[in-house]
Amino acid sequence: MKKKSIFMKLALSVFIITSLIMSCSPNDSDSDNDENQITSIILSSNTNEGLVNDAITFTLKDNRGNNVTVDAAITIDGSALNSNPYTFTQKGVYTIVASYSDLTSNTLSITIDQEESITLSFSSNPAKDNKEVDFIVINNLGNDVTSSTTITVASAEVTNPYMFPAIGNYVVEAAYNGFTDSQAITVAKGYTKKALLEDFTGTWCPNCPPAASAVASVVAGDSNVFGIGYHVGDPMEITETIYWADNYNVTGFPTVYVNGPDTRWNFPSQSQIISELNEDAILGLALDAEIVGGMLNIEVKVGFNQIPSEELQLMIYLAEDNVTSSSAQQGSSQGVDYVHRDVLRKVYTNQLGDAIEAGSISLTSNYTRTFTGLTLPNNIDDMSELKVIAFVRNTYTKTFTDYFGTVHTSSPHYDIYNVQEVHMGESIDFD
Repeated sequence: MKKKSIFMKLALSVFIITSLIMSCSPNDSDSDNDENQITSIILSSNTNEGLVNDAITFTLKDNRGNNVTVDAAITIDGSALNSNPYTFTQKGVYTIVASYSDLTSNTLSITIDQEESITLSFSSNPAKDNKEVDFIVINNLGNDVTSSTTITVASAEVTNPYMFPAIGNYVVEAAYNGFTDSQAITVAKGYTKKALLEDFTGTWCPNCPPAASAVASVVAGDSNVFGIGYHVGDPMEITETIYWADNYNVTGFPTVYVNGPDTRWNFPSQSQIISELNEDAILGLALDAEIVGGMLNIEVKVGFNQIPSEELQLMIYLAEDNVTSSSAQQGSSQGVDYVHRDVLRKVYTNQLGDAIEAGSISLTSNYTRTFTGLTLPNNIDDMSELKVIAFVRNTYTKTFTDYFGTVHTSSPHYDIYNVQEVHMGESIDFD
């Protein structure tokens, strides 16, 4: 019995060993070999675009992540790569392919461009003689190369930005990386933007003194702001003030406009006035006025730094400051002693202005009007308080469409482009 048992144990051991040997099949060995095989290669580059004379590096890896670049054959448009990194010497689009161990990689497309020119431009043209101009230089690839460009005016290198010393025509040259470009620029006079506060008022109006006080306060505090009083319904009324109150649909008193009726002043806030003063002035005025033999002579010059796209009108006012009236001012305890500032006494142009002919507008010469032998009005109290106000404005009408689709035309409007004031016997130049 013991011999039989030993024999059976021995047979069982042989069976187990045989089974283990048989379990290591050839199929499992093949699977391990497949995992170690190289089945594909991937070609890449550090960039897909560049400039002539740029060096680009190519890398080839197999599907196991191994870098096999050194042993690979790389071609550019079918020709063998002679170096890696490779320097491209001509612009164009190139096709790059690699082969390794009987495998072919994906295809790369490399775009090589070339700087061939530059273009110079200006932040404004015409420029102004009181403001800096920025020069901008862009190469043919669309890249901004301004910071690496040398800018010259009249053969002298200048800074960027640059302020031209005088009005006139200039040629500016830009030089960068062997490329040059030159452009002409016109420099016109730069002008200070000013504002006119037009106060529709009357002695019968109890709410008008606060508006007049606000106007006087701003005018006293800012030399670029002027005031004018349009009196309606009192002894200081003139034909034009009646006409304008109706024509511009002034429905409430006081009404104060800032450079035209599109901006009704919310006094005493100065935000609207500041906004006007911060605008670029496309024109400026020089003005002088004197009384000779009891007659008024006026010369006004208008200089432009842009050619306007619409018709403009010149307005000439005669104003008297520090006026009292036989009509007591309502809303003030001063009554007939109330002092009215900058009262409009006379208009020496048409009611809606004298047209400035388009053919007389130039960037290099001034538009000039001379008025001589003008008659002074009889309503003047004090000759020493007289001043002349000149301004240039446009004229237009607004339209709107109501709920039913009907188009309506509103009252005429205007914008004041710029204004200047001079006291009698004085002159003021462009500023």
